[in-house]
Amino acid sequence: MASPAREPERIAALDGVRGVAILLVLVMHGLYIGPFVEHAFLLSSYARVACLGWCGVDVFFVLSGFLITGILVRSKGGPGYFRNFYARRTLRIFPLYYLVVALVLFVLPRPGLAPGADVLPTSGDVAHLLYYQNWWFALERADVAFPLKITWSLAIEEQFYLLWPALVALVSTRALRAVCVAVILAAIALRFWLLDQGFVNTHFLTPCRLDALALGALLAVTPSPRAWLGYAATAAGVVGLLTTAFVGGESIPESVVQQRWGLLAALSLGGGLLILARQPTALQPLFRFSPLRSLGKYSYCIYLTHMLVIEALVACLRALGPQRLAALSQTLSTLGVVIAFTLAAICCSWLLAFVSYHAFERWFLGLKRHFPAGQ
Repeated sequence: MASPAREPERIAALDGVRGVAILLVLVMHGLYIGPFVEHAFLLSSYARVACLGWCGVDVFFVLSGFLITGILVRSKGGPGYFRNFYARRTLRIFPLYYLVVALVLFVLPRPGLAPGADVLPTSGDVAHLLYYQNWWFALERADVAFPLKITWSLAIEEQFYLLWPALVALVSTRALRAVCVAVILAAIALRFWLLDQGFVNTHFLTPCRLDALALGALLAVTPSPRAWLGYAATAAGVVGLLTTAFVGGESIPESVVQQRWGLLAALSLGGGLLILARQPTALQPLFRFSPLRSLGKYSYCIYLTHMLVIEALVACLRALGPQRLAALSQTLSTLGVVIAFTLAAICCSWLLAFVSYHAFERWFLGLKRHFPAGQ
């Protein structure tokens, strides 16, 4: 593992990787303009590639495993190991998360309910409040408020945070490497076994998604691999994902082909990008590109709120009325409309996240000074 002294040099590049990850997710969800384009477009090559943007979540998982494990290893044996870690995570994650969840569940009107109607908390509400909605999605197969569809991945990360610090504290670094390899193999094997048994929601289950988190953790406790391995892993990930989309026939993450093979390709992509971000490669200018780093810096809020933004933009389109929509469709091609909508969603999501960070989140982040991270 690189020494703590080198860590600041790598932060800029890691923000760039976060930017790549959130951009992939935003491009995929730009297709939620679907009601305003022909159904045939959703089968086009652009839509198939855009739908692969779900792999951005796996890039986030790899990054989280890497960063969290690095912090824990550096903190190990020091005072306030557990207290400082959980306090810092709470200050970073909870304020914005619970603000958005409360807004969606209890403030904004729900479809089919009269404004001001009393709404008792449902099992889904409780799941979101206690961070186990990924299990609720997988086992109940119930629908959820549109802006909260993406929070299952945040629940997986929170569940990871509950267990991983204790494991890192208990085992040696050498043993931790072995644990990481075992977790990666076990998660992949479990996914394949459950799919063979007919269970088709493995992508929501925490044990089935620990491979990406464990890969990031493994990269945190091993010397940085050579750049050629990063290039090879990234290329394998991209080729694998495109193959599943055009040969396997489906791009959406709920499809069996993506759960079986797409997740393996996404794992390779996430690991490859992280390796390249830590090396002085030709991709460093990309990772350090200011707009991409800015997306990465504000990626948490962008991820958590971009579905709200998309919902609002769709409402604005509906408000234009049929005649203006028809004129818009004649001015731009279907692809042009989708790209314009996606760019609008990216810009509006970034602006909302910028305001949120500087007007709301920074106050809580400032409190982290009372809980120093590992040195």
